[in-house]
Amino acid sequence: VCVVLEREREREKTKRERMTKENGTATMNGNGHAEPTKTSPTGIKMSKEVEELLLWEDPIKSGGILGGATVAYLLFHCSGYSALYIVCNLLLVGVIGTFVWSIIAQLLGKPEFPIPEPKPEAIDKAFVCLSEQGKCYTNKFIGVFYRIAKGHEPALSLKAAFALYILAKISSVFSILTMAFIAVVGAFAGPKIYVMYKEDIDSVYNIAKVKVDEVVGQAKDFVNEKVISKIKPPAKKTE
Repeated sequence: VCVVLEREREREKTKRERMTKENGTATMNGNGHAEPTKTSPTGIKMSKEVEELLLWEDPIKSGGILGGATVAYLLFHCSGYSALYIVCNLLLVGVIGTFVWSIIAQLLGKPEFPIPEPKPEAIDKAFVCLSEQGKCYTNKFIGVFYRIAKGHEPALSLKAAFALYILAKISSVFSILTMAFIAVVGAFAGPKIYVMYKEDIDSVYNIAKVKVDEVVGQAKDFVNEKVISKIKPPAKKTE
């Protein structure tokens, strides 16, 4: 009997592991069976906390973060002071404020300023995650940069040149701070608008995608025929 029960447990464990791999992230129900997690309404893979934040599940929290980002942008952009000057003064106000709060709290017998204690395990986990992702993207960037620098792929070089040209034009109009603020506003507005008008946006997107693919295909054929076919990259050295 013990052997049979042990085999059943091993079989259930193997089944749960297989279903977890097939479904990505999975949750377990009361019967011990794996259930796939619900996909995001936006179709973008993100954590539950970030999804709730960007979809305004808690309007006060989302509005507070967006409002804080707006105030910070106005301070940095419109005040005329440097970023280091503003940050140092804000930290100065915070240090003096917490010090005064601590003294008054001791005199009046009130609780101290509510600051959560640091969690080294969470910090280590965050840095490990950032390190792994940073290593992955750095390797990809170096690989692409190497291919461009070698000059053996005319199509890739033309794509890089076009992307750099567009980026230079955009940066001549907007500063890095303004582009970062636009990205934040888009992150808070885009997913919510998409969820509200998903069917209309999908229909328009599908029509536009067909047209864009058609134009891009024609442009690729033209470039390949008129430009790339006439470019002779340097021959690769063979040992």
